Amino acid sequence: MRSATVEELELKLELTPPEMRRIGSHPALEDLTVGKPETRTLRSLYFDTPDHQLRAHGISLRLRSSEDRGWIQTVKAGNGGEGVFQRTEFEAPLADPEPDLEAISDRKVRRKIAQASTRSSLEPVFETLITRTTRKLHADDAELELALDEGVIRAGQQQSELCEAELELKAGSPASLLEVATTLFASGSLRLAQSSKADRGYNLLLGRRDEALVPERALHPTLNGDESCATALLLFLRSANAQIVANRRVVLETDDPEGAHQLRIGLRRLRSALRAFRPLTDTPALRQFETHARDLAASVGRLRDADVLIEDIFAPVAGRLKGEPGIRELRDCLNAHRLKARDAVRQDLSGGPWSKLQLDLVLWPRTCAENTDLQRGVRDFAGAALGKGWKKLARLGAAIGSLNNEQRHEMRKALKSFRYVVEFFASLYEDNDVTRFAKELKSLQDVFGYVNDVVAARELTPIARELCPNNVEVHRAAGYVLGWHDAQAAHHWTGAAKDWRRLHKRARYWT
Repeated sequence: MRSATVEELELKLELTPPEMRRIGSHPALEDLTVGKPETRTLRSLYFDTPDHQLRAHGISLRLRSSEDRGWIQTVKAGNGGEGVFQRTEFEAPLADPEPDLEAISDRKVRRKIAQASTRSSLEPVFETLITRTTRKLHADDAELELALDEGVIRAGQQQSELCEAELELKAGSPASLLEVATTLFASGSLRLAQSSKADRGYNLLLGRRDEALVPERALHPTLNGDESCATALLLFLRSANAQIVANRRVVLETDDPEGAHQLRIGLRRLRSALRAFRPLTDTPALRQFETHARDLAASVGRLRDADVLIEDIFAPVAGRLKGEPGIRELRDCLNAHRLKARDAVRQDLSGGPWSKLQLDLVLWPRTCAENTDLQRGVRDFAGAALGKGWKKLARLGAAIGSLNNEQRHEMRKALKSFRYVVEFFASLYEDNDVTRFAKELKSLQDVFGYVNDVVAARELTPIARELCPNNVEVHRAAGYVLGWHDAQAAHHWTGAAKDWRRLHKRARYWT
């Protein structure tokens, strides 16, 4: 059965248990309530991919059960904040607690969820268990529903108490929602909910206590071409530093995989900037700076690699083998491996490796003012730096058909480093030229990235042997995952030479 579509407009309040009891016994409810209050116990399972692609698309997928209705699948799309949530909702009854995308009536939403989970698996990520008391309300020409929820949100071993009120407009004017809300809530202390249950579940899952603590992407400084190399380098370092510092905190205080991803990007951008300007400032202090950044990047990289094993290697195959022997246990092994890597990187981000890099980040830029070579104009230097990076790429690309795994990895690193340099100096050139070049560069980088990830996925076998030494089914599942990706990587690699030729023919906009 296809889902029913509902436009949802509701007000959410955070409550304490005494506040909930006061609202539940508010004198105005006697005149507003139609029929008798109804109390039910509701269990809700929220589904997503391991890298939370549904959340990234602003979608929540929930399966809810109660004593009298069985399982109901609900998909919500939309946004909310400051207590008011306005979303489109699609509901459909299900026989089993497994998502059914065909039951979603909206074709666009159905396709968006299908695309987000095509190369992955949909799994329960957290659940809520609540006691809900609902009252149907009538005011003027409007129909409303008041729900008082008390219970818990659970994500793995973590649990959070939940106590809130939801006042939803079922039919009628938003003015009626305002009128009833004022009647019921305005006389006491008012705490508007900033997050939905789904948002709170993700925060609990990711260990995020501060909702403002989110991964930070790179912000690229803009150059006008009149700057010196010293000024440009300081802008690049400041940008990378901001990304590093923000995402270090995310990794330390949350379990959000995107934090490690953006932290590694920040460290790579830092190293690329230092290498690009090395011809002008090749000193022992610079080499030490590069070494400290490289060492910390290697540590963060091990955590990011553990995330990739789950999100990009395991999940696409697990979606095809759900219920097969060894799959669930292999996922548990990979989660344990990631937990170990996270503990290790947190030690480095709180200890000596971070202290050394932090001193470099704070003090090394001050040495630039003393370097006369860095006082040359950045526009001329940019062309030389881009030409040098391209020369290294061209040397590797000339033999693209015969590169071994080690050489492919070397070219992948060269692609990444060159792309960051392209981004550094992008504002000095025509937008269209840079955009076309960067798009084809990114396409080729993605091919090399996936092929390299599949090579790195050989770690699946030793991880399975270490954490499940006597489980033959886990070892067999690991072998199947690797075999599937080997075939996919071979297919992807067939397009690498074509992508390289297309990029190589592109005009060098910096010359």
